[in-house]
Amino acid sequence: MIKKKLLITIIALLSVYQAFSQSADRRLGIEINGGINEYQGDLGSALYFSRKPNYQGIGFSLSYYLTPNVDLAFFGSGGDVGFFTTHDYPEKLEEKDQFFHTNVATVNGGLRFKFLKDKAFTPYVMLGLGGVYLHSTVSKDPNSYTGAAGNLAGGFGFQWSFSEKVGLRVQSMFNYTFNDIWDGEPYSYLTHTRNKNNDMFAYHSLGIFFNIPYGEALGEGGPKIKDKDKDGVPNNLDKCPKTQPWELPVNDEGCPKDSDLDTIPDYQDSCPYKFGPRKFNGCPDTDNDGIIDSKDRCPEKAGPIEFNGCPDTDGDGIIDLEDQCPTVKGLKEFNGCPDTDGDGIEDRKDKCVTVPGTVEGEGCPDSDGDGVYDHKDVCPKVAGPATNKGCPEIKQEVITRIALAAKGINFETGSDRILPESFDDLDALVKILNEYPEAMVAIDGHTDNVGDPQMNRELSQKRADAVRAYLISKGIDPARLTATGYGDTQPVADNKTKKGKAKNRRVDFKLTY
Repeated sequence: MIKKKLLITIIALLSVYQAFSQSADRRLGIEINGGINEYQGDLGSALYFSRKPNYQGIGFSLSYYLTPNVDLAFFGSGGDVGFFTTHDYPEKLEEKDQFFHTNVATVNGGLRFKFLKDKAFTPYVMLGLGGVYLHSTVSKDPNSYTGAAGNLAGGFGFQWSFSEKVGLRVQSMFNYTFNDIWDGEPYSYLTHTRNKNNDMFAYHSLGIFFNIPYGEALGEGGPKIKDKDKDGVPNNLDKCPKTQPWELPVNDEGCPKDSDLDTIPDYQDSCPYKFGPRKFNGCPDTDNDGIIDSKDRCPEKAGPIEFNGCPDTDGDGIIDLEDQCPTVKGLKEFNGCPDTDGDGIEDRKDKCVTVPGTVEGEGCPDSDGDGVYDHKDVCPKVAGPATNKGCPEIKQEVITRIALAAKGINFETGSDRILPESFDDLDALVKILNEYPEAMVAIDGHTDNVGDPQMNRELSQKRADAVRAYLISKGIDPARLTATGYGDTQPVADNKTKKGKAKNRRVDFKLTY
């Protein structure tokens, strides 16, 4: 118990020091910066690097922390401002080229408004009022102008804190001077449309700032900050004035800090920078499956306790994280992928998923035993050589029977109407086709050269279609039949004789696999 109390005390003291250094204990800030001055006035505008030359400058700021969002600031800059322009139609030729060069210094007092609290990166805006000193040399007047005037300053920027002690600022400050003569052209016909009153200039800078301890940290010589509970927040800003050492660190209001905004203060939160429920002491359960992320193998996908928080979508006992087929039930030896036919070859590599097969056949059997496995066999139930895709060869006598039957197919003159005496030959063809059910059939129509070639082609197509329709009506699968009309383009005899023309008027049949 004594060791535990000692450890809590040491942590509390370290937290107090951290809180002091981060907020009320480092109220003073000093910045030095350097950058570029840009002019805008009666002669024109160089804002945002639109014109050259741009002149260099240096600057400073002293700031005092008022609240997490507001600093009191005393700031200024010094350097050169200038501009060069050429007039196309001057009243005097010697005024064609006009320029000026001014030494300038500003001092302002105002406020810095910060948009974020306790963040390393903080955008801000600044407003201030002060004075400006000017010493100008202008091309239209050989005498120098020296004077002072009021100055209204406003700008924006962002700061990046490397620690509670030091950081960088990038800033653009716009100075509106209550003076219109330092550029040598007061209220003239040359007045620039964006500035018809007084002249101004912008100072773009990059600076480094340092936060300095203030109050009790400075010793007896500095002003005292009353902080009854020693949490680093002054009594007048502390909404929890009785903070105990174990309740540290605190926020800007002096109450126990809750960095992740999960309603559990950091000193009670096992994961102070990650939002989490109270039942897990503030640590997250991202997928809401009742398993804390630190023990959840799949913290972004809900899963049961027995699978350490990982889902098993297909219910095959293999978690999705290790399942190569997470949406289909499978086997462990195949990393969760199925073997539907149980042949020892997983479906992804099985060419015949529903029929058991062999490794040599890529999961397919050789049903007809012809040495051609079913997935490559066009005729898987009838033996045939591999050279004929596993189908029986069409014998010459069958080819002869087909040719003989085809010769008996005749049509009415100039028509696609099949003559009745052709039906017996067509029925003979149907019988042959049924003997070779896997064979594909090409029906080719031909004519002689009498008449218009285009009309002959159309007639031959109609006759081939008529034969195809007859075969379909007798039960032949339409998917097996193709019909093509070639007209007089493929004669088999001489069209100069009557006998030759008769041979050319024909319908051919070809069986292929």
